[in-house]
Amino acid sequence: HATINRPAITLTFAQSLDGKISLPGQQLLLSGAESMAMTHRLRSMHDGILVGIDTVICDDPQLCVRHVPASELTSVAHPQPIVLDSQLRIPLTARLLVGPQTNSRLKMPFIVTGPDHDPARRAQLEQMGARVVVVACDAGRLCLGAVVRELRQLGIMRLMVEGGARVIQAFLESQIVDLLIITIAPVLVGSSGVAAALSPLSAPIVPQLYEQFGRD
Repeated sequence: HATINRPAITLTFAQSLDGKISLPGQQLLLSGAESMAMTHRLRSMHDGILVGIDTVICDDPQLCVRHVPASELTSVAHPQPIVLDSQLRIPLTARLLVGPQTNSRLKMPFIVTGPDHDPARRAQLEQMGARVVVVACDAGRLCLGAVVRELRQLGIMRLMVEGGARVIQAFLESQIVDLLIITIAPVLVGSSGVAAALSPLSAPIVPQLYEQFGRD
């Protein structure tokens, strides 16, 4: 649930049977068509969708709502894209920056960065239309408490977090996640895959509900 200090937070990701969400430096498509449709429906129910900069560099996502019935494509509400990027490494050619220039229904991203960012790079991004949000860092990592407070102040009441691994781990450890949705695909990635959880969690995840979407 949303509070005065943060949005309501949904953390969602797809993983293999052996708990992997990607391959190092590579995009890994795990969700089936039905699960993908569910995820995009969830996107339409949130004000903002958040990923880390590694996901942007590796996957070049659009973070919009696409897998819905054709009759809804022209009316569905797209969430606000949000990127955690402490050093402003987002490529100027990223679809998050280029897409809204040709599709007025898409939103330019909020880019959350730290105080030691490059001012010239910030000026470039702002000139393109992105909103750069500065929050405090701790040991080089953005402080999640400051991030979610700032997003709440910017009007994000329902936040969907999609990854990658370090972002997933940080939100799980922070214990500020209200709803955790894990899609488990019936595949094995192997030891070279990147794990969703990088270290054990101290708190149990309860209650638990299960639903089948196609093969997942």
